[in-house]
Amino acid sequence: MQNYYSNPWINYYENYTDNRFNYANRQNTYTIDRQIGDVNGDGVPDIVYLVGDKNQNNFYENIRLMIQDGSTLHWYVVPLYPDYSMAFDAWLFLGSFTGFSSKEIMVSLSVGGSGALTYYYVISFYNNNAEYMLGPEQSADLMQTLKLEVKYMNNYRVLVESSKLNQSYMVDVSDRKEFYEGMVYNSEGKLISPLEGFVIYQPHLYPIKTDGIAPYKLQAQNDIAGTSHADRLGYTVTYWKYDRQSKSWGLDPEYFWVMLG
Repeated sequence: MQNYYSNPWINYYENYTDNRFNYANRQNTYTIDRQIGDVNGDGVPDIVYLVGDKNQNNFYENIRLMIQDGSTLHWYVVPLYPDYSMAFDAWLFLGSFTGFSSKEIMVSLSVGGSGALTYYYVISFYNNNAEYMLGPEQSADLMQTLKLEVKYMNNYRVLVESSKLNQSYMVDVSDRKEFYEGMVYNSEGKLISPLEGFVIYQPHLYPIKTDGIAPYKLQAQNDIAGTSHADRLGYTVTYWKYDRQSKSWGLDPEYFWVMLG
């Protein structure tokens, strides 16, 4: 897979040599989160800010990164994608997903809604050059490669299977008998008609080390829904690791399971 974000936005960042407070603390601009760590690879800790514009409500817009080079004290501004740069809540994480001594920047932007929609980024700032390793659209595209299917079966069971991984799980939904009877199942527990559920491919992502030593991976949780988004059956759990040669994320096949409830 080629680098997903090979477009002009990658190179759109600016070098600010003036004092940060002339820019970031202007009216209605707030610091949402701050982390310290070496993100440009020179061995000196840098300061990474997540800032956004906020008016009367608690919703941030135009969220971007501001990075102060720990060696030169120069400032850089790294924008996020315009359609995915807003949130009610947001956080930063610094950690190495590549195995280099420097750290990458992970951004989480919680938009909310019934599905707790969240946008994620992983951004490299090695040598003070911004490169998007992962963005909101790519994370959803990765999950779709699992080719997950959700099928209702007789006797209050739901089959969740991945043809890519050749794995399947059976979910017991008998605790929802009262809700399903007459709509999905008849009084004998037989399907009234064939029915499929669905997977919400916009994942919840978390940085994690599976062995405590190797670079961070992304743990992805994707909700499984039945008759509607509100009819949540559980979620799948997968792990993804970054390949420096191909500049892409690959599935770790050793880790895949379905959590119920």
